[in-house]
Amino acid sequence: MRKFPNRKTENTVRYFLLLVFVLFFFFLSNDFGLIDIQKTAIVMAVGVDREEDTFIVTSQIAVPQSSKQGKSTQTVQIVSRGNTVAQAFEEINAKTGWYPKLVFCRLIILGEKTAEKNVFDALDFFLLDEYLSDNCLLATCDGTAKDLLNVTALIDPSGSLAMQKVLSPHAERVGATLPSTLREFSIGYFSDGRSAYLPVLKTQPQQEQIGSSNGGGATQSGQSESQNGGQTGEQTQDKPVFSAGDTALFLAGKRVGTLTKEETFAFNAVKSKLRLATYSVAEKDGTYTLNVKRNSPKVQFTLGADGRASYKIQVTLSAGLLDYSNALSLDEGTDAGDVPETVFANAEKRLSGQIKTAFEKCRAVNCDIFGLTEELQKKEKDSYQTLRQSVLETAILEVSVTFRNIR
Repeated sequence: MRKFPNRKTENTVRYFLLLVFVLFFFFLSNDFGLIDIQKTAIVMAVGVDREEDTFIVTSQIAVPQSSKQGKSTQTVQIVSRGNTVAQAFEEINAKTGWYPKLVFCRLIILGEKTAEKNVFDALDFFLLDEYLSDNCLLATCDGTAKDLLNVTALIDPSGSLAMQKVLSPHAERVGATLPSTLREFSIGYFSDGRSAYLPVLKTQPQQEQIGSSNGGGATQSGQSESQNGGQTGEQTQDKPVFSAGDTALFLAGKRVGTLTKEETFAFNAVKSKLRLATYSVAEKDGTYTLNVKRNSPKVQFTLGADGRASYKIQVTLSAGLLDYSNALSLDEGTDAGDVPETVFANAEKRLSGQIKTAFEKCRAVNCDIFGLTEELQKKEKDSYQTLRQSVLETAILEVSVTFRNIR
């Protein structure tokens, strides 16, 4: 009997050959080839400063070292100017012969002068760049971004990598900072509220001086000397560390206010998921540090007959005793300890006040990072056009904070 070809098998072969052809085409035409280090500037971080209508772009560029030298990748900062950010980047190629590539850029810092005007005069370039990820971290600073990128940090030879560590998701989970990405900041900017926030990067001296009179400091100094070939360690002592506890408030792309690190923690307690955060409360007999295992925030938005919004914030935190400035008994220190009732009561009062202060700061500059405009749009569409400009200004705030023992 004559056997006829299986039509299904023939189609499978055709599809397979077509797929191989398509993949081969993309392989020959894509940009995934090896990067020519001699011609390409691998930009790790960018700082944008401003002088009137001129943009000053500081690019932190990775400079790989040969394996024979036994050194890790080092960085250099190249400063360029232009009437646009794109023109400033083109100056890098003109000055060095390197073509800047932003595919590895993980941090953009906006200088103080840049934040005084609409920051999207500069950020539009990064949004339009097809290589830069919109998950790139975004931050601002007091002073110039150029000076910040020129700092040699204590914990990492590359300043940008050290700054990324203080802007990590872990820092947000413990309430220490409010990181923001290019995508998140853009969403806030283009929303009807035109409100967003950025962490404020700062340098600060080391909290502990290496080589101090205590035994631990002397040991650290000795380790530093042995690792650096007998150096005195003075250069290490001069290197600062970074912090990002403060948060800058932005309205329509301009910086209009600042939350302190305490207010940043309070906002985190309302809007973020805290895990293993610490919160200290001063009592008459000493200071208690609580270990916040988790938080459960709830917000309720209602619109009254008079057109005024009621915004209720309820935050429940599960916490235990982490430390006390005086000695604890065995029973008190077992299983996170029994926290005295007065400690939780004072913690509730303190955190509630910080949430209110953060909200009032936002109200004063009409920066709606708490999201009242969004709540109005979702729940009261008929009144949205009439009240969206005044909902934050006239809102009635109610805050309730409850600390519960984890035991």
